[in-house]
Amino acid sequence: MAGISSIDVRGTLRKLFPDEWLRRLAYDCGMVRRRRKVDPVALFWTLVLGFGAGQERTLAGLRRSYVRATGTRLEESSFYDRFTPGLVQRLKQALGHALTATGPCAQSLRGALAGFADVLLADATVVRLHRLLARVYPATRTNHTRAAVKLHAVMSVTGAGRQSLRFTAERRHEVRVLKVGAWVAGRLLLFDLGFFSYGLFARISAHGGYFVSRLKARANPTIVAVHRVHRGRARDLVGKPLADVLPRLQREVLDVEVELSFKRRRYRGRRRTDTLRLRLVGLREATSGEYPLYLTHIPPEKLPAEDLSRTYALRWMIELLFKELKSSYRLDEIPSRKSAVVEALLYAALLTFVASRRLLQVLHEALAEHARRLKTQRWARLFATLAPDLILLVLRPAHETRAAGPAPEHPVAPRGP
Repeated sequence: MAGISSIDVRGTLRKLFPDEWLRRLAYDCGMVRRRRKVDPVALFWTLVLGFGAGQERTLAGLRRSYVRATGTRLEESSFYDRFTPGLVQRLKQALGHALTATGPCAQSLRGALAGFADVLLADATVVRLHRLLARVYPATRTNHTRAAVKLHAVMSVTGAGRQSLRFTAERRHEVRVLKVGAWVAGRLLLFDLGFFSYGLFARISAHGGYFVSRLKARANPTIVAVHRVHRGRARDLVGKPLADVLPRLQREVLDVEVELSFKRRRYRGRRRTDTLRLRLVGLREATSGEYPLYLTHIPPEKLPAEDLSRTYALRWMIELLFKELKSSYRLDEIPSRKSAVVEALLYAALLTFVASRRLLQVLHEALAEHARRLKTQRWARLFATLAPDLILLVLRPAHETRAAGPAPEHPVAPRGP
């Protein structure tokens, strides 16, 4: 069976994060002012391939991993003192660098989505922290969790578009974190209710982008036009509030234009009321008879109602991303009470995920016929078992790597769940 030895693991990872780039970044972030005992490149890979992969979950374990990989003797204080705001900034910039780099297996959109530059999934999830960090990272629901941060993610379906991962205080709302600009032009953004904001929708439209969002339960827009005409004894919907017609609606597809009123942000102490006309789509569920409702401004001829519903289902990809980060890369288990250590390990876990996914992309390209068998959760478990060897492999000089030959053979699609 083909294995991970089929690809250049060391070359792939060091191309993603070149040594000289990591050293320069460490200098720019104030980590290196003179020759130190702790090598910034070795420290970076120890964190990325040690902590996030789940092999070493304490600072003491990470120090042992560093010593084992570099062959150097290192006092505890020399290692622990490296966990500073400068290290956090370095890891944060490395994450941004990796997310903007186009992967080797970027896909193109087809079928109904071919008319969009990309499809982007936006969401956020809460990461629990040690209760003694409540002053620095106060949680919203203090009766369950005293300390927490929120991870905001934008994920490209094609793998070639804008992507971001960012931590904020849990109380920071998703709408305030997502900055809309020229980058949304031609792109379709899929939102959950955490991003429901008429102002956000208006800004996306103004910049030439597209969006699809679920409709809030308390929203009651007025129907002003019908996009799909139903023959026979169909009810006249124009001019009626949605709440008045929905309980007695029998048609399979609801595709109408609605008008909503909302208040703009305050400007010089004043808030003005504005109106927005959007498209409302709902497909009747056969079992419950209910209509999952979606708001968008994409015209029906560009994305029919049935295709719109199927497109919104792509959001499962970002839900799986959060599940993978918390289960496989243990993002929800940060064993520290110090803020600088916590932030460094949070970004290390995200960098582990990025490095792991990059290797998976290369494997998919090299083993196209076996790609379907290599699922992300299986790969995450395999990656965790390989992590200790990968640290040694990445830090090994190039001439030694060539002399030693390829990495040990490991199956890429192990049997079992």
